[in-house]
Amino acid sequence: MHNKIEDYKIEDYKIEDYKIEDYKIEDYKIEDYKIEDYKIEDYKIAIPSYQRAQTLHDRTLHLLNKYNISPSRIHIFLANDKEKEEYQKLIPETAYHKIIIGEPGIKNIRNFMANYFDEDEPLFYIDDDIYNVMECVNHNMDMYHKRDNVLVPLDNLHQFIINGFRMALENKCHNWGIYPVYNAYFMKPTKKDDNKFYTTTALRYIQGGFTGVINKKRCERRTMDDKEDYERTIKYYLYDGGVFRFNNITAYTKCYKEKGGMQVKRTKERILQSAKMLVELYPNLCRLNLKKKSGYAEITFSRKCPIIF
Repeated sequence: MHNKIEDYKIEDYKIEDYKIEDYKIEDYKIEDYKIEDYKIEDYKIAIPSYQRAQTLHDRTLHLLNKYNISPSRIHIFLANDKEKEEYQKLIPETAYHKIIIGEPGIKNIRNFMANYFDEDEPLFYIDDDIYNVMECVNHNMDMYHKRDNVLVPLDNLHQFIINGFRMALENKCHNWGIYPVYNAYFMKPTKKDDNKFYTTTALRYIQGGFTGVINKKRCERRTMDDKEDYERTIKYYLYDGGVFRFNNITAYTKCYKEKGGMQVKRTKERILQSAKMLVELYPNLCRLNLKKKSGYAEITFSRKCPIIF
C-alpha cells in the first residue's frame, strides 16, 4: 500500500517554527545508505502535463524515444478525464506505460505524483516540453577557460539517469538534478576522473522539470504553486544536508513561453507571492531577486547558508 503524504501529519507552516539555524542533521534519522537497496536500475519516469498533448508528443516523448528509454518506465499524469481523451487520441499507447488522472494545479499534481509512488522509490521527473539534453565539454582543459566551453548532445540519457542516482547516493543525497541555465559559459565541463569539478552538494537550485529523487514524501510535500521546486530543493537539503547537482549537464526548454502547462494560470503576481512566502519561511537560506529581465520574481539561495552536516 502506498503511503500518503497526509500520513506524515505535516502541520500548516508557521514561520516561527522554522528556526533554520537550529537544524541538526541527526534529527532526521537518516539511515545508512546502501545503494543496492534502492534498485536504481528500476527507476520510473513521471511526466506531469496539462493542455500539452502535442508538446508532450513532439518534445519529451520524442526525446525519450530517441534515447531508447523503455516506454514501460513512463507514467503520464494529467488533470482530468477530458485531458486523458485528448492525449490518447494523439499519443500512441506504445509510447508510455500508463496515464494517471491526478489533480489540477502544479502543487497538487506534484503532491499527487509523490503520493502515487512508494516511499524510497527511485523516480525521474521530467517536464513535457524538453527539447534536448546537452553536456558541457571543453577541448582545452590543460589551459582551461570557460570561454572554450561548448554544448554537445548527451550521449546516453539512461546511463546518465542511473549515474545520477548512484552518485547522489554516494554523496548521501536523495535528490539530484542538472544545471538550470542553458548556457555553456556558466557551466562546468565534464572533467575525466574528477567529478567533483563539475558537481556540487551545496544548496543549489534543482529544477523540478528534470530531476531524480529517492522518493521522500516529507520532502516532496508542496505548499505553493510557484517556486515549488525551490521549496522541494530546500526540503531535501535540510533532510540530507545537501542536494546533488551536475553542473555539466543542461536541458533546453521554453520555460515561460510554451503554451499550456503552468502558463495557463501562472501570473507574475502569483509568482511574486510564492517567492515572498518562501523567503519568509526560510530567511537564512534564500532571498528575493526582482532584477531579472523576464520581469518575474526569482529566488536566490544564500551562498552562506547554515552548515548542517
